[in-house]
Amino acid sequence: MKKNSEEFKNSFEMEKAKYTLQRFKGLGEMNPEELWNTTLDPKNNTLLKVNYSSTSDKLAMEGSEETSPSPEDIEIFDILMGDDVSKRKNFINTNAINVNNLDI
Repeated sequence: MKKNSEEFKNSFEMEKAKYTLQRFKGLGEMNPEELWNTTLDPKNNTLLKVNYSSTSDKLAMEGSEETSPSPEDIEIFDILMGDDVSKRKNFINTNAINVNNLDI
């Protein structure tokens, strides 16, 4: 089946119709049943460990003595995780064009 063929488009639409996409701003917006099914039920949930590695961490792994985050890493972390929404919005608007892999 070719990607842009009618057969592909029809098959894609049929598969897409089987799913419902819903977004929650936070866990408090979910009713208890949704929270159990999507997050708490051990049969459905997956726990992934996320490791933050800065440029300096990579250098440390390569044998460098430097092990603390660079000032640039700290600044970016503060922008993305800090309380100033305008800084975060500006950062996203400025850098959105450079995104190669976006997980939504």
